[in-house]
Amino acid sequence: MRRGRSGAIVLSAAAVLGLFGAGPSARAEILEEVVAKVNNSIITRSQFQERLSTTREQLSAHYTGAELDAKMATIQDSLLHDMVIETLLVQRADVLLDMDKVRKNLLDDFKKQQKIATDDELDRLLKEQKMTRHDLLETLIRLSIPQEVVNYEVRRKISVSDKDIQAYYNAHHQDFVKPERVLFREIVILFEDAARTEARSRADAVKRQLDAGADFASLVAQESQAASKDRGGLAGPFTRGELRPEIEKTVFALQPGQVAGPIESARAFHFFRLETREAEQTTPLADARDGIIEKIRDGKFKEKLDEYLKKLWADNYIYVFPKYGTSDWKPVGVTEKGVDLSP
Repeated sequence: MRRGRSGAIVLSAAAVLGLFGAGPSARAEILEEVVAKVNNSIITRSQFQERLSTTREQLSAHYTGAELDAKMATIQDSLLHDMVIETLLVQRADVLLDMDKVRKNLLDDFKKQQKIATDDELDRLLKEQKMTRHDLLETLIRLSIPQEVVNYEVRRKISVSDKDIQAYYNAHHQDFVKPERVLFREIVILFEDAARTEARSRADAVKRQLDAGADFASLVAQESQAASKDRGGLAGPFTRGELRPEIEKTVFALQPGQVAGPIESARAFHFFRLETREAEQTTPLADARDGIIEKIRDGKFKEKLDEYLKKLWADNYIYVFPKYGTSDWKPVGVTEKGVDLSP
């Protein structure tokens, strides 16, 4: 959330998902149609429809017509499933966390981020949006707490052994190899087929000047027709496989300061001066360790998350009214349609 120039609260895309179709709550009006029950909380029809409407708006940037309708048809049950998961995780936070303290910290952080100096200013801005402080807190909780619970209950408990780290390093060794790279300056003389002879004469003249000790950068400014001319002819760095074969063979054979050319390629004559060469380097395991641990954790996370949420689902009372979907558990998926539990 942020404030616009007028001073009104402007909601981010993520916040919009929950604010006006706010997270499941037991405070719904008595006559509100109930879509699902999650222990002592309910998800109402208006909350569900608001989330569907927001999701449809997001998807309409990529789909239209029948394709959009088909996409929404496949999303509806999963979206409600995600809302149930979201509710379970917020309820779990009541057991794990001091929620009074959490609410205070969330509100303080929100005021600081939005540069709201006083409670009176906050209340005035909320009133403009027809919101209460309770509405704001419930939204902030819904947007932040599920991921915090997942991190606490799942991610931090994933263990990674030295054996795991070594095995990953061995299996992905090439990921830790920085290939040899070259940086060079170039003079490029372009030609069409009918003007090849003229271009060759220009290239020979450049060659004579270089052999006589002319400054390469000066000749770049005078003769080069490549886009690199604006950078003093500088091109790269490049690794093997990124250049045309005849050019790669030439520049990778040079030592810094050496000049080669003219080399003919398709409709151009090239001259090169090697500036720097970086030898192939392998990142030691000790330096790669932290990154490997995170990659292994990420690899294990999806499976562990499914296990955790499946048990959470089974251990609590969940009922989805049949016209809206099913109460059966299904593996969690990270998509555009609901609570984001990705790493």
